[in-house]
Amino acid sequence: MAFIVLTSPLAFAASSTDLSVTGTITPNACTPTLSDGGIVNIGKISAKDLDLTSNTLVNTQPMQLNVNCNAANMFALNAIDNKAATSLADNWFGLGETNALEKLGIFRAVIKSALADGETVQAIYSLDGGTRWERTNQIGPGELTSVGVNRPLPVKDLTMELEIQTYIARADSLTLTDEITVDGSATFEMKYF
Repeated sequence: MAFIVLTSPLAFAASSTDLSVTGTITPNACTPTLSDGGIVNIGKISAKDLDLTSNTLVNTQPMQLNVNCNAANMFALNAIDNKAATSLADNWFGLGETNALEKLGIFRAVIKSALADGETVQAIYSLDGGTRWERTNQIGPGELTSVGVNRPLPVKDLTMELEIQTYIARADSLTLTDEITVDGSATFEMKYF
């Protein structure tokens, strides 16, 4: 019994570690908006107008993306593909599936021009959460998109002229016996630095 009493403090000795939570709450905020309510309506497309062996461009629509901040901020847009499992290609957003669970097509947001506080700027993107930045001409899923050279610039008002390009998958990969609803969806989320 004496043995247990003498060694029990050693058995209960434990190391410890600390957990810290840090960050910043900023009074500066930005609001992104898309023209046309962010809706691209490609209308009805006849199955016979689809290319049999390659994706068919069925619509290009200009759209303006505005980000308005109450003060200059370093930020990026985090592009989230809400239909990612249906995309036919990396860096493109998915359009949903057919009734036979076939990937229907893809769309992308091409950046035609960008103005930051009235000045022409270069669009940039990061694939690693904002450590490295490179030039880009589109907003792609899983990417952070901003403006600057090798890091985001502090910007109060950003305007990007976009072209939304919509492609339907090659007809020989789709079951086209019933009407199919095109159902692409993306979210552009603000990320501050």
